[in-house]
Amino acid sequence: MDARIEVAGGDEPREPAPAPSPVDGTPAVADRVPAPPVRTPPPRPHGPSHPLKGRPAARVAARVVARVLLVLTGLAAVALGFSWFVDAYDAATAYRSAPACAAPAASAASAPATDCTTHETGRVTDRRAGTNEDSPHYEVTVSREAAPTDTYAVSDGLFGSVRSGDNVDLTLWNGHVVEISHQGHRSPVTDVPWLTFLELALLVGAGTLLAVHTLLRRGRDSWVLPAIACLFLSVFAFAGSVLLIALQWSFAFTLTVPIVGWLALTTAITAMCWED
Repeated sequence: MDARIEVAGGDEPREPAPAPSPVDGTPAVADRVPAPPVRTPPPRPHGPSHPLKGRPAARVAARVVARVLLVLTGLAAVALGFSWFVDAYDAATAYRSAPACAAPAASAASAPATDCTTHETGRVTDRRAGTNEDSPHYEVTVSREAAPTDTYAVSDGLFGSVRSGDNVDLTLWNGHVVEISHQGHRSPVTDVPWLTFLELALLVGAGTLLAVHTLLRRGRDSWVLPAIACLFLSVFAFAGSVLLIALQWSFAFTLTVPIVGWLALTTAITAMCWED
């Protein structure tokens, strides 16, 4: 039933007063839902916060250029490491192309050149054979008239042809013994630049890691596997450099072996990291 109250005098009907509360007798008030506050949006900056914001093409181009530069930096490091290896090979084999020093003459104008080889006779005082990391190792101790007695690592052919007390021919270059020969057997004596080989191995490994990681577009947390793989690559580079310089094969073969090995190991590292 509509409980409206008619008011005399033609006034509009009014709503009845709210009923008193059954507890304390006060009028009941209807609940009202407050309106949500109106939030004013913050003012926009006058200029872009980043020069490439809002330019997708520019951002993509910048990323591509950055990746290309990183890959080129890694490859440049690898190339520098190979150049150090070539320099070490040239230094170890330079005596082969050096001319023999001329015999001393009365005239001072005909003094021997600096980069020339001389020959000297030495006498074997001791010989030893053993193993070095599961590979045979041969050494002979040679005494000289004008220099202290020293021990040299030699090939198995020369080791088998000499006995204690035998005379051997020593080839000297810049004052250092670079080759020992006896009865047609020749054995180069190499002064291994250990520090240089360690540096070039680490350089090749770091350059490979940078290039592979950049090409694969890996995240920041994915350096572990490529880093471990490139560490093994550095170990192989160090051991291979020492072995190749000691063997002194032809330049073409000596340079081809590490290049092919680096390509094969880098391909394997890339495939392994790609599948991870």
